[in-house]
Amino acid sequence: MAKQELKTKQTNVTTFDAKGHQVEQTITVDDSFLPSPNELREYKEINPEIVKLLIDASKNEQQHRHYIDKQKMKAINKDSNSMHTVNILGMTFAFLIIAGGLALSAYLIYLDKDVIGTIFAGSTIVIAAATFLNHVKKSSL
Repeated sequence: MAKQELKTKQTNVTTFDAKGHQVEQTITVDDSFLPSPNELREYKEINPEIVKLLIDASKNEQQHRHYIDKQKMKAINKDSNSMHTVNILGMTFAFLIIAGGLALSAYLIYLDKDVIGTIFAGSTIVIAAATFLNHVKKSSL
């Protein structure tokens, strides 16, 4: 990995009745396992084998990071697949409920209960449409 920097900067504000101050802060984080080349030379003067040890440790660290990244991607894929399954099941059951409501309405109309059957069919369609539109509205936010 490379060096990462976080900068914060504020400015002075001075008016006739108030004063502000400026703060500038820079944080540099080096998440590389290997020291700088100058430090490596100094370490090599102390112990010639330490450079090889540090390089091997850096390789192990990189392999570990790649393994962790793969595990994260597997978890994300698993979560995505389970959400997809839940969505498919939700749509299937919604279809079955709507079809059942319309079938019940048709049966009520068949039994000469035209008003109740029509109201039940209309309310089934309105509730299904309202639920769908509410879901679309939440998804677009």
